[in-house]
Amino acid sequence: MRIWLSLALFLCLLSFGFLPAVEAGSSANDFYAGSHKVDITPLRSVYMGGQSLDRKSQGVHDPLSCRALAMKSGDTTVVIASLDVLGLSFIDVEAVRSGVPLPKENILITATHNHSGPDTIGLYGKSLSKRFSNIPVASGRDERYMAYLRSGAINCVNGAIQNLQPAELYLSQSNQWDLSRNSRVPDSLDPTMAVLRAVNKEGKTIAVLFNFGAHAEVLKGKKEISADFLGPVYREVEQEFGGTAIFVNGALGAMVGPAENGKRVKSDWESMEKYGRRFAEAVIITAREGKRVENPDIKVSREILKIPLLNFRFRLAMAFGLIPERLADGRITSEINFWRLGPAWIVTVPGEPYPAFAELLRRRMSGVPNFIFSLANTNWDTLCLKTTAARNCTIMNVQWRSAAKLAISCMKN
Repeated sequence: MRIWLSLALFLCLLSFGFLPAVEAGSSANDFYAGSHKVDITPLRSVYMGGQSLDRKSQGVHDPLSCRALAMKSGDTTVVIASLDVLGLSFIDVEAVRSGVPLPKENILITATHNHSGPDTIGLYGKSLSKRFSNIPVASGRDERYMAYLRSGAINCVNGAIQNLQPAELYLSQSNQWDLSRNSRVPDSLDPTMAVLRAVNKEGKTIAVLFNFGAHAEVLKGKKEISADFLGPVYREVEQEFGGTAIFVNGALGAMVGPAENGKRVKSDWESMEKYGRRFAEAVIITAREGKRVENPDIKVSREILKIPLLNFRFRLAMAFGLIPERLADGRITSEINFWRLGPAWIVTVPGEPYPAFAELLRRRMSGVPNFIFSLANTNWDTLCLKTTAARNCTIMNVQWRSAAKLAISCMKN
């Protein structure tokens, strides 16, 4: 619950003026932006993350990448990096940030929650047997690959910083009801697509960052490494604008995935390509409607959280070395981040926030637009931490709703 209490406190501080508001054109500081991308495709067969255990990769359909956007205003430099993997532990995030010459609160490391990439968490390795195929007995993390991934992420983030150049910022937002569906709570969706585009002084796009909630899992049961539908999205967006296309997932919990006419997208390469092009079209149209922000200021804030780990199965996974995290006094380390980028708000959430939570939060968020980043700086989902059965970790409960209501109740117009 503390994670949501912390979010509520921060929003209250913003509401009552204890934190400085930022308006477009309020600063004479120049704005800079830079982007970079690095290939993080596995060089050998690995256990794949999500869907099932015992699933080892057999070849590569399309590459995985780390994609980063650095921004600077005045003396403040920040970086957002997105990796085409299932998720990252806090230990991995800390290792990446330790290789970057910026304060930790100025770096956001996110995962696209890709189920066709490596098992970067450790829960999807070898199973006990065919009969007990849902019980892991060996970690799915390939530590050689994880070292390669961390090195690539460090190079990606530092490359974006090195590529900083005078730029202009464009922000836009749209509702995309037809791109996703919630298979567990059909009437609950967050349709918001928020887009940030940085353009250099010559009018060339540096990066297009788009934020929308959907599991990257059109593909089911495939064993080829792939960025899933994001592969064609990256390609189409970069063909249209140039620069680097960057996806940051949003409210994807319970269980929000790609949709075609309200139904699940077929799990084949052709359908994935078709959906990716449709998704890219929505990004392109939204980005074209972006409004320029004059010399945006950047404000950052972070709170480290120590959350009790009550999930017995996760405790066992730690004890047997399946996942790399370690407990301190029975608690796991996580964090939440709050950024102001000109008129825009960016709030990060560890794990997979539910659309219902996003809906309640957006009602009082006053950013233009508002970004909700999931799987940011840690993969831990607070529900997964508190439930007693791992398979129930994504079932909506009263704590999410009450915490969201608490967070927005203090927001005053």
